[in-house]
Amino acid sequence: MVQENIQEDWRIMRTLEPSEIRLRFVPLEKLLLHEEDDPYRVQRIINSITRDGFLRNPPIVTEYQSRYIVLDGATRVSAMRSMGFRDVLVQIVDYDGETVDLSVWNHVIVGLSPDKLLADLADIEGFTLQRIDDTTAIQRLNNRDIEACIIMRNGSQFAVLCEGNICDKADLLCRLVSVYRGKAEVHRTATINVPLLIREYPNLSAVIAFPVFSPSDIVEVALNGSKIPMGVTRHLIPGRALGLNIPLEKFGASSSLEEKNGWLNESIRQRLKANKIRLYQEPVFVFDE
Repeated sequence: MVQENIQEDWRIMRTLEPSEIRLRFVPLEKLLLHEEDDPYRVQRIINSITRDGFLRNPPIVTEYQSRYIVLDGATRVSAMRSMGFRDVLVQIVDYDGETVDLSVWNHVIVGLSPDKLLADLADIEGFTLQRIDDTTAIQRLNNRDIEACIIMRNGSQFAVLCEGNICDKADLLCRLVSVYRGKAEVHRTATINVPLLIREYPNLSAVIAFPVFSPSDIVEVALNGSKIPMGVTRHLIPGRALGLNIPLEKFGASSSLEEKNGWLNESIRQRLKANKIRLYQEPVFVFDE
């Protein structure tokens, strides 16, 4: 049955035109980030790209008023900019369609004194910490009555309250994350079940629960030059293009965008013809080295 499904996927892919996969070379200057990046991660990506000699996976973007808002791949974009390239290969998705699922990652903080963490968070200018009943915390977070919820190791919870528009609140969340980033281990999690997380992270200090942003929030933040903290927004995008391995010379200024996209379309066409593009319908587990 699995073999039959894969064969059917190949038949589907052979009927596609390269343009339908929506891969395109675009100027880096037209890309807008909606989230912060980490200089250390950027440097690791630079080292990896330089060592390999190619860009493995394209950033995911949505097109908006002749600009491209990066939904996934901010670190790769920042790395390519730091390396001085003019253009970058992106995969374009329809942000208004039903295929892109926008959810949220919460942060597990490990190895920081809970009392110190709470005191440092309380010192941030611009927002108020308020003790909150755990039975209403997540409901208020989902309703966007509060901007974040801090769940301490002992189970006590605090709401983060602030004023301002979505950009003001995004910038404030960046200040919140800066309190612990680089000073403790930070792990992403979809759950906020502290007893369960303590089993996985015995030195857990707290969990920071973030609100689920909307696509319109992401667009507004990006267009206004604000940022959401790195590792908060979670875009689930079916049909990602992986393993393209585009040589670095394709990103420079030696040829026009038209020439690059012509080369790209022909490369995809040849891969389709040779059955070297596979569409996986089911979720998969990928074990990184």
